[in-house]
Amino acid sequence: MVKQSLAGETDFALCMLNQDEEQNEIKKLPAIATTCKIIDFDSDENSLLSIVVEGLQKVRLLSIRIADNDLLMANYHPYPHWEPTLVDDTTECLSEKLKLYYSSQPETGALYPDPAYNDLTWVCQRWLEILPLEVHYKQLLITQESVKLTVRFLLKLLDNNEFPTQDII
Repeated sequence: MVKQSLAGETDFALCMLNQDEEQNEIKKLPAIATTCKIIDFDSDENSLLSIVVEGLQKVRLLSIRIADNDLLMANYHPYPHWEPTLVDDTTECLSEKLKLYYSSQPETGALYPDPAYNDLTWVCQRWLEILPLEVHYKQLLITQESVKLTVRFLLKLLDNNEFPTQDII
């Protein structure tokens, strides 16, 4: 898969796993995934391949099958990207708390050499990556047409009672 992807022969996608699902590998896959490209790779001290990927497009998996090489193959339909949205006074706390998180977890922050802390969409997507939410909640948020519900959720979750969340949309 890595060789084919690097050669530009095929796309691949990553998705969350539903750990609560039965032991059928295909049923563990939720409907939403992200197509990716490999941006760096190396082998670690144990000769394991380490791959850094960049997410390109969120997609809905329409059908999944097991190929002859035992890789899972899928037909999919792309979801539209959330529009970039500027951080404002009401949402600046989300950006500031993300900066604090990355300063406390520098190995995670280093994955984003050009952070976009002024783009609320980027900030919300990073929060959804790092928060330990159940898969179905993450899937619900990332499939919304815009970032609005995620903003309201994050403001409430991060205990920002001084902000009137009903006025954000």
